Amino acid sequence: MSKHIIRPKKAFFTFIFLTALVLAFAVPAVYSFGDLGTLVERIQDEKATRCPVCGRAINPGVIHTDAAAIVKERLKTALTDRDMGYSDGTKKGQPYVHVLIYRFQERKGGNFAVEKPASVAFHMHLMKDGVLGRVFAYSEEQKALTQNILTMGKFLKRGAKWVTADELAEEGINAGLNELVAEPKGTSGTDQ
Repeated sequence: MSKHIIRPKKAFFTFIFLTALVLAFAVPAVYSFGDLGTLVERIQDEKATRCPVCGRAINPGVIHTDAAAIVKERLKTALTDRDMGYSDGTKKGQPYVHVLIYRFQERKGGNFAVEKPASVAFHMHLMKDGVLGRVFAYSEEQKALTQNILTMGKFLKRGAKWVTADELAEEGINAGLNELVAEPKGTSGTDQ
């Protein structure tokens, strides 16, 4: 006869404790990608009404000279913050994020008063070997709180001030990566 007796009550509480521990420290999203390639560019045809990559409607506008460099830096920072590797450009067999900027206009004014708010618009395409996988569209021009009271939450999240185009781009890049490369826990990455 064995001296090791399993006590059902102790086993049950151990199971509950371990389950609670796993749930308390669970990761909110699982990234199923290795290194991602990055490709950031401006739209070439400023009169285009459709994205040349995904075919969605666009509303092009003024694009700041340094827009591609700014967005590329924000994309790299966002990937690093997610502990995801990245490389410049594309490689055969490697998934990559293609960002097509079609509006990037800096605000005219300061933090608390503007003549014209910042405006940023781009599409993020998750691609592999030139084949489109997923699309995220971002188009944002900050509005005065008096123009749309429903944006109160966004206004407060932005520090109750007028933001720059750089800050709008960062917000959009983060939202895009959350949608494009994060999968809810429990799903497989086989649909890529």
